Amino acid sequence: MLQNELKELGITGALATHLGVDAQLTREEVYRVVYGSRIASRVLRPLAEFECPDDETLYENARELNWAAIVRPGQTFKVSATVADSNMTHSQFAALRLKDAIVDVIRDERGERPDVDKDDPDVRLNLFIHRDKAVISLYYSSGVMHKRGYRGAAVEAPLKENLAAAMLRLAKWDPFEKGEPLRDFFCGSGTLLLEAAMLATHTPGGWFRARQGFEALPDYDAETWQRVKAEFDAKIIPLKPGLIGGADIDAQAVISARANFKRTPWAASVSVGLADFRKLDGDYTGSVIVTNPPYGVRVGADGETPDAKSVAAIHKLYEDFGYFLKMRCPGARVCMLFPDPKFEKDIWFKPVRGMFLDNGAISVRANVYQVLAAKPKSE
Repeated sequence: MLQNELKELGITGALATHLGVDAQLTREEVYRVVYGSRIASRVLRPLAEFECPDDETLYENARELNWAAIVRPGQTFKVSATVADSNMTHSQFAALRLKDAIVDVIRDERGERPDVDKDDPDVRLNLFIHRDKAVISLYYSSGVMHKRGYRGAAVEAPLKENLAAAMLRLAKWDPFEKGEPLRDFFCGSGTLLLEAAMLATHTPGGWFRARQGFEALPDYDAETWQRVKAEFDAKIIPLKPGLIGGADIDAQAVISARANFKRTPWAASVSVGLADFRKLDGDYTGSVIVTNPPYGVRVGADGETPDAKSVAAIHKLYEDFGYFLKMRCPGARVCMLFPDPKFEKDIWFKPVRGMFLDNGAISVRANVYQVLAAKPKSE
């Protein structure tokens, strides 16, 4: 999906790799990806790669980099780390050793110690150690890009924004030529609806963010960034009223969704209702339904494993939703998430396509279904 999105952003030659996509980007293309992508999680520039059997090797190699040119006077920084299948087993310790190297290099160069800011740093560094090989990278995005900046209120465990964008892409929703109405009957705090509104209005993924991340870096080019931003922003169009709508049975979720939409230009164009889908009497023929029903994974006594009663309730919910799709949504195209394959059989249809995705710590499957159109009445 990200490869295809990069092509749409005018970037060719991107190669899919383990856990990401590699691409040779100009400065302008970096700005286009950070501001325009809906699918990407981070944009990282590798600075160094080396064998890393232990923390002392990490420290010594990291000291070879010119950190004083990257973290400039008065700037704060943060290091995040991931370690897998290596002699070093603790990510926090690995991050600490890289931080020590950065601080020591800058102190030796300038005679002062730079500050660490864990919440809102000027410069972010990423350390990835896999099978005793380390890669140190510089963030060109302001942390994780799925945090768009439009969400002020959220329900527990909200859907990640770039996962919602991926579901819309998987569903092949076309709000332009076909003008397909989009509905979400388990809308929660409105993430899928908000992502749909961004897509339908050509609003860039980074439009709501206060900053993009690359502005604090030494190679920042303000003129290039303003040109890229103006190009994207000029394509934004109004949202057609009634195109997007949702509902949820949870009153707090509906309050959150409405509050989030009030932070956007689309509050008057999107309806979010308090309703149980079983009691809806509208006509959803030919709609595109993209939704994330409750998983039931976190409702058990231990916070992770649901009890038998909860599992039965989730099965019943999916069965009822399958019946609702069959009876009220003829001709609809549906994309929905499943936390476990055992729930897929509760839906009355066979998927036409699907893929596994990570929703936080939970691996889920997104399936797309085509609901059969209603048969015409005989004479």
